[in-house]
Amino acid sequence: MFSVVIPLYNKAENIIQTLASVQGQTYTDFEIVIVNDGSTDNSVEKVEEIKDERIKLFHKKNGGVSDARNYGIDKSTNAYIAFMDADDLWKPNYLKVMAQLIKEFPEAGMYNCAHSTIYRGKSYDMNHDIKRGIIENYFKTSLKYVIAWTSATIVRKDVFDKVGGFPVGMISGEDVYTWAKIALQYPVAFHPDALTIYIKQDQSIVHRSNKKDNCKEAWQDLYQKNNNDANKYIAMKAILKGKRYAWGGHLSESRKIEKDFRYINDYPEVEHSWKKLYLLNRTPNFIKKLILGYKQAVAQSNKSAS
Repeated sequence: MFSVVIPLYNKAENIIQTLASVQGQTYTDFEIVIVNDGSTDNSVEKVEEIKDERIKLFHKKNGGVSDARNYGIDKSTNAYIAFMDADDLWKPNYLKVMAQLIKEFPEAGMYNCAHSTIYRGKSYDMNHDIKRGIIENYFKTSLKYVIAWTSATIVRKDVFDKVGGFPVGMISGEDVYTWAKIALQYPVAFHPDALTIYIKQDQSIVHRSNKKDNCKEAWQDLYQKNNNDANKYIAMKAILKGKRYAWGGHLSESRKIEKDFRYINDYPEVEHSWKKLYLLNRTPNFIKKLILGYKQAVAQSNKSAS
């Protein structure tokens, strides 16, 4: 029933534990499609030590996580794609519970569940009030909660034939963009129990601040006439990219996003995000460099402490 797609790039410290959580599922009708995306550590050797006929290991040159996921989807043989990152975990009943959700709501194109987060040794359950079943308004709900998180997302394989795969070359938010594409065309089903575990690492905008997307897809493409909730969500995500561009000094691109998504000011509850981008686009570069230097120092301090 399931093809579990796992992109693998330099996760030698995590992949064994991640695979163990997949292998330990109480529901056993699945294959594991691991895509080695040009790893330079001993991640591959770790996988090859595991003797499990359900594991199918493929190799390709490094092309980024979207390219690896698309490759894995193409190599999958089952009707439902369960996505898993190489440093996250599933609880033993995840696939069993999701299989039942699929049986009850076959009309959905995407299936999600709540998740727990482990950060600096502490566990936090996702706080939400979403009921089990088809989500009435995916985008309105997503403005409040994270419905679709990669390692807690299952998609019908045939859905990708209609909406396309992950945007290759999108530096950040490639998964969120893909889930939005799906939710615009298909119902989304949700299970309220936290069945998966996200291992959170300290990250900072500085890690991606100097990079631009290199893909044909853009959030502007998803704009929907007469769908205010979808457009609020789309604008919020695009503005995050605009801020990344502004921090990196790519002002022509960030100001285009500022211009294209000015309409967010029609929604007072979220207009502050556009105003922050507006101010950032007019902040002198030397001030931004000082702020980025401080953020980088804090990130390094947090990494050392953990």
